[in-house]
Amino acid sequence: MPQATDFHGSDYGSSRTSRDLERLVQLLINGDRVGARDLVREYLDARGSHDATDALRDLAWPACGTIDALARRDQISTATEQTATVLLAQLVQRIECGLTKHPARCREVMIATGPRATEQLAGEILAGIAEADGFDVHFIGAGIESDELFATISARRPTYFVSFAAAGPDAPRLRRLITMVRTQDPVPGLRFGVGGGVFNRAVGLGDEIGADFEAPCPFSMLETLQGLEAFPSARKAQPQRRPKAA
Repeated sequence: MPQATDFHGSDYGSSRTSRDLERLVQLLINGDRVGARDLVREYLDARGSHDATDALRDLAWPACGTIDALARRDQISTATEQTATVLLAQLVQRIECGLTKHPARCREVMIATGPRATEQLAGEILAGIAEADGFDVHFIGAGIESDELFATISARRPTYFVSFAAAGPDAPRLRRLITMVRTQDPVPGLRFGVGGGVFNRAVGLGDEIGADFEAPCPFSMLETLQGLEAFPSARKAQPQRRPKAA
């Protein structure tokens, strides 16, 4: 079975947690809803040192990456990938209900993803932890063209736009969007972030399309957003890049 590092680039602690992860992936692939729910419940209830954030970071996120890797290597069928991803998405939503809620930041993050089910699930994990951290989250998902994204940004006026776990064909769309925003400036100070998906596989692509910041996984992306909020003067002082024409 491919290692979870294929998706996020880090390991996840104890050998016990690794065994739990392997079990969870197998249960997801088998479509064992009861078994998967029980495993997550045991992980949260049987050990006081683990909370909802741990379950997302150490189980759900690497499980998402492993399923993605198996599918990309044609080691599981499309039907199996869909079954596993739908079940995992249900688990993620349950886990997110247990996240500790922080005071509102009054800052909106708009999140887009690639079209694959695992990419959208990765975006959902980012949306969940960012919302719990106090950000207002508008999770727009996948498949929206540049003109519509521009219109939505102009109407909602977010502080950050993050494309997380995007697919390869999304890069030109994002470049066009960033060019439009930089040129017409409907939301002064809007910062663009990218990560996961094609941006993890193609080093330097984020910088090439003009993104302001980049992170490989939802948790480091949230840390980056927290850092930008902790130093608002630095965020405002960042130079706006002029991306190359598409």
